[in-house]
Amino acid sequence: MSAAESQPAASGFGLAWAVMILLVAALVYALIAALLVAFGRTAPVLPAETMILIPILSLIGLGVAIYLTFIETTNTKAVCGPVGDCNAVQASPYAKLFGVVPVGLLGAVGYIGILIAWFLGRTGRGRLARLVPVAIFGMALFGVLFSIYLTYIELYVIHAVCIWCLSSAVIMALVLIVSVGGVIGALGGEQPDEFADDSEA
Repeated sequence: MSAAESQPAASGFGLAWAVMILLVAALVYALIAALLVAFGRTAPVLPAETMILIPILSLIGLGVAIYLTFIETTNTKAVCGPVGDCNAVQASPYAKLFGVVPVGLLGAVGYIGILIAWFLGRTGRGRLARLVPVAIFGMALFGVLFSIYLTYIELYVIHAVCIWCLSSAVIMALVLIVSVGGVIGALGGEQPDEFADDSEA
């Protein structure tokens, strides 16, 4: 293999490491914020207005997940671009959970769940609306943990990088970061401002 042929894979691994650092940083931030609140301290969170990013990010993530599901279920070659080798990743046994459920489908279900929860937060009332930030945070937390696992698999087991998978990982990390303020407000007994106008009677 020539140096020119190996360059995309090398740049892909560098990008994968950058994404891994972002995922771990988002996880650490969420845990530190939770600990600060648990000890009665003020946690640094984004303004409530940034909660509007959650449906936007989730729609983009859903598009990526649907595309990955299509690739994984039809054995179609993915459009990878100049970074990494997403076809090698999609052809691996790790592209399907337990050898049955496409990982992309799991991601699509997660993004749909986040979108439904956000919509319920905008239109629901009382206890339901209060639980929405917790639900969004929980789904995003699971998504980040699972993305860390998948990125590790790409780096150390498959030895190939999927730009679509990394894109979804970045999106999930951003959703987690944005959702921290909402869950802190909900657990503190105060409804997040972003949901308050539409849910209070």
